[in-house]
Amino acid sequence: MTTKRHIIFLLLVTILLATSCGDQILKTINKNIGNSRFDFSSIENKFEYSDQAEFSIDTIQWDKRKDFYTKLDSLEFFQIYQDTAKKEYLGQYSESIDNDFFYSKQKSKRGLWEFTILTQREGEYCDRILYNIYALDGKLISSFRVAGSCGDGGYYETSSGKFLNDSTYELFSEDNYKTEDVEKPNIITYSKTLTIIKPNGTIAQTDMTLKTETK
Repeated sequence: MTTKRHIIFLLLVTILLATSCGDQILKTINKNIGNSRFDFSSIENKFEYSDQAEFSIDTIQWDKRKDFYTKLDSLEFFQIYQDTAKKEYLGQYSESIDNDFFYSKQKSKRGLWEFTILTQREGEYCDRILYNIYALDGKLISSFRVAGSCGDGGYYETSSGKFLNDSTYELFSEDNYKTEDVEKPNIITYSKTLTIIKPNGTIAQTDMTLKTETK
């Protein structure tokens, strides 16, 4: 009986230690990801475009984009997003459809690093172009959508836009959330989002509905 108790005690201690170590390892990983920064000079030649004034989603098929754009590797993915909630980059696998690509580098009037990333997510049926702004030490300051295209069966969502000046971006969106119930109206919403980029790289956004239609 004593031997059995001793074995059980050792097993419990082992489990507790493993749990504690696992939590500590996870905290360390999250801390490293959160502190992960990058040097813009290491990626500035990977963008397909430069200084885009207007943005919309291309018509290239998902499985063909990797032949046209440069894909982020795992390190670049975590350095660029700096999001501890992101645990894995599926784009590291050759067969993955969930990929992120270098899209355009942008000339900054604010003395910061600014560029866009094209993302595609199979689970969301979405393409998006994100405009990211970084301090010169590589810390992410802000990020906002400049174009998008989503759709699956009963709905679609499209958005595109342009810079009105070097600090104001105007995004127009059309959302069509079609219902399978033919008795209910299909509502299409047209909206506009104005994004103001402040001198320090932070942003302020205003959303407004332009009109709705039923079909």
